[in-house]
Parts: sequence; C-alpha cells; structure tokens
Amino acid sequence: MKSGRFTYGQRNNGRGGKFPLGEHNHNQRKPQRRTAFICNVSKKISTPSHSSPLAASPRLSSSRIPKMNECASIEEMVQVAFDNFLQGDCGELRDIAAFWSHSPKIIDNVNHDGVVQDKEQTLIQLRALRNHTVKFIEQFDPADFSKSFLAVTKIFSSLTMKQQDAGDRDDIELFRCLLIENEDQPSENPFQFFIYASMPLLPQLTPRDLACGSYALSLLSWSSSLKDVNVLLDAISSEVASRVNQFDSRSLSRILFDVAKSGQSQPQLFSVAGRYLCDLDATRFAPGEMANILFAFATAKETNPSIFENIADAVVAQYTSSTRLSWFKPADLSTIMWSFARAGELQTGQFQRKMHNALFAKLCRMHEVFRLDDMSDIIWAMSRSSSNQSILTKIATRINSDVQYDTASLARLAWTCYQSNVHIDGLFCQDSKFMTACLEKKEEYKDDELRKLYSFHLWQQELNCDGLPSELHDKCFEAQLLPSNLLSGD
Repeated sequence: MKSGRFTYGQRNNGRGGKFPLGEHNHNQRKPQRRTAFICNVSKKISTPSHSSPLAASPRLSSSRIPKMNECASIEEMVQVAFDNFLQGDCGELRDIAAFWSHSPKIIDNVNHDGVVQDKEQTLIQLRALRNHTVKFIEQFDPADFSKSFLAVTKIFSSLTMKQQDAGDRDDIELFRCLLIENEDQPSENPFQFFIYASMPLLPQLTPRDLACGSYALSLLSWSSSLKDVNVLLDAISSEVASRVNQFDSRSLSRILFDVAKSGQSQPQLFSVAGRYLCDLDATRFAPGEMANILFAFATAKETNPSIFENIADAVVAQYTSSTRLSWFKPADLSTIMWSFARAGELQTGQFQRKMHNALFAKLCRMHEVFRLDDMSDIIWAMSRSSSNQSILTKIATRINSDVQYDTASLARLAWTCYQSNVHIDGLFCQDSKFMTACLEKKEEYKDDELRKLYSFHLWQQELNCDGLPSELHDKCFEAQLLPSNLLSGD
C-alpha cells in the first residue's frame, strides 16, 4: 500500500535515530585511510583474471586517497577504487563497499550533470568492479556485505523507476548497462549472488544489518527473474524471531514493515515481535517507527490489540505538546490513521482528537509536504471512523494548491472517495485544480486507472454532480468497454 519511505525522529538513544529506515551509519567502522604513495612496488597484487582493466586506470595525483563520499562523480569514484587496487589492497573490500554505498546518492542527485568523459573505459571498469564484488562476495565483512547489498538494490530500483529515454545522464546510462538486462546484451545479475551469500551470514549480522537485508529484498521482491527472494526473507524472519530481544524498535519496525509489504505470511515473527514490543516503552518509539509497526500488523492482518493500544496511549501521554507533535511527518500521521482503520481497532476519543488536531495543524502549514497518497489514506481512514469536515475542507485546499500530481495518485484519490462515499465539493467541481490535473494527464493513464476514474464519474453522476470533463470521460468509457490489449495496441 505504502511506497514512500519513512524516516525516524532526531533521537539516537536505541529507540530511533536520524538516519532513514533501512540505512545506518558505518562511519565508526571505517579504518584509517592510507596515503596514496606506496614505494613497495614488488608487492604482488592478486587480482581476478577478468579485471585486467584495473591496471589501465590512471592513478590519482593527490597525496591522499579521497574517501568515496568526497567524490563528486561516478567516474571519479571508479578511479579512486582502482587507485586502491593499484596499491595492492585487493584483500581490503571496505573500499568496494564504500563505492557501492555512495553510488545511489550520485545517481539520485537531480542537480548532478552525470557527465562521464570516457564512457567506454568507465563501463569496462564498472563491470570489473561488479565482477570483483561477486567473486569475493563471501569475504566481505558482514556490515560491508549488507551495506553493499542494499546500495546495489537501491541503484537497481532507482533505474527501474526512471523511464529510459535518449536524454539519460551518462552515469545513469552506464549503470543501466551494468545492472539491467536487455535483449541485445543480458547483464550478469549480481543480486542472485548476494541472495545466495546471505544465507550463511545471517547469524553474524547485527539487527541493523538484518534490517538492511530486509529493505534490500523489499526493493527486489517484484522481480520475477530472481530466485529465492522469499526463501531469504523467510530465513531473515526466522533469525529475527530467534533473537528478537537483541533488537531496538528501529530495526525491528523496518523488518516488520518489509515482511508485511512482501505479502509473505510470517505468524511466528509477528507473534514473537508483538510480545516483545508490548514490553517496551512505546513513548520512546520515534513517529516513523510507530507508523511502520502499526502498518505492518494491519497489512499482515496479524491481530494484536495491545500494540495499537500501547502506541495510542504513547501518542496521548508523550506527544502532548505542539513541539512534539511537530515531530510527526504527514506520512506518519496518515499511516497511523490508515492502520487503525485497516485493522479495525477502536480509537479512544482522546487519541482521535490528538490525531485530528495534529493533522489539521500540519495541513495549515504550507511548508509541510503532503503526498496525494497521504490524502487518500486520510480520507479512507476517516470514512471508517469519524469524519471531520474541517479536515476534508483543508485537504481540498491543499490538493488544489501545491500537491504534486501523477496519474496513479489522481486515480487512487478519485477511487478512494468513490469507495468511501466521501464527496468533497471544493475538490470535484469542474474548475478545481484536481479536475484540471486529471484532464491534463488524459494521455498518460493506464487502463486500470481509467477504469477507476470511470467508476468515480458514475458515482458523481448518481450524486447529481458534473463528474469528469467530457474529453476524459470519453477515454474512460472506452477503457471500460474495450479489452486492455485492444486499447493499448498490443
């Protein structure tokens, strides 16, 4: 249901932290960096036979090897990695882990030009680094292994979500050639090697490393070409259940969230984790952890009223001031409300008032970022408990002002209102920004999105409202009547 990722509060006392879910800081584990000048040229360098491009890489002239997070481009990072190889440090794999770990930040930086001067040579070197990683994968330190696994899957996930076009940046084009298979030249898939190598490592992984592994699997779970993704997730679940008392709420909430999203039934994990979480002080959970835990139990349909009651009491007891309520992000509030509604758990009047007051305050602050999917979750949740007209009015105002639109979110909001029988006057009138956006995107909708919009249109007409603009209505009507293969031209 949820695709966006949640972040934690600013505390780092074993019950939360400042890093995004599924990520953690390895800075304290990094060894001291070496100087770039080494005179012992007679030292034998052991490199894999397929990595001959290593010797062709130019040495950096700097007196010190830059850290990977100091590099500004993929090309520079590749040269730094190869400079380490030239020093005879093939046995030291931490630099390779650092290379993979920093790469997603470069790829996802929209302000980066991504220029690569020598694309052909850089691709050869990237393939050599990938092959070197696969060959020595079982020799990685457990922390570096989990960090590299997560980083490579992040790159893969980011590339698959970006639509390929002729205007791709050089570095993005190179990583597509490296990690994504195509008909002309199938890629060597590194993910399968990570999955196989993970199994014997699980007992050695820390709770945070296991959280990284579950997050990586959640990014790969939809790929039908990979084997044993569910087998590894099942093994991680068993490992967590066997030593759950070693986990803090941050790592455990991440794993429960990923398992629930996978759709894989893990009653033993949720039973053990539920009892353990009930013994913890819920007031020390970060807002994102609360949201992830409730989402996991609601989505997995694992009944545990005590979890919901404890977190509701924590919200009422601990987050009583406007300052602490501000720690909740819009996604946290919408997820908590959605989870209570999905699980069918009763909400006390005090808890409900706190949530509604916090939500209304967030909606009034224009700097708070709401996604359209957050709005859909809030509308659906309120339709299952007690509706709040002032919140619905404020939602319409926000949607008609600054929310980013995409076809899936537009169709989902319309479908949610239809399913919940929630009509919002300021949102569904013909001249609203929402309706204008629906019309502007008419050539971009998928067939199932058009069918959702058509159901919304029929519902609006039953209420004696205008419904969709005529141009969009005609397209939705065609999608409702014609088979998908005829409409899409397949």
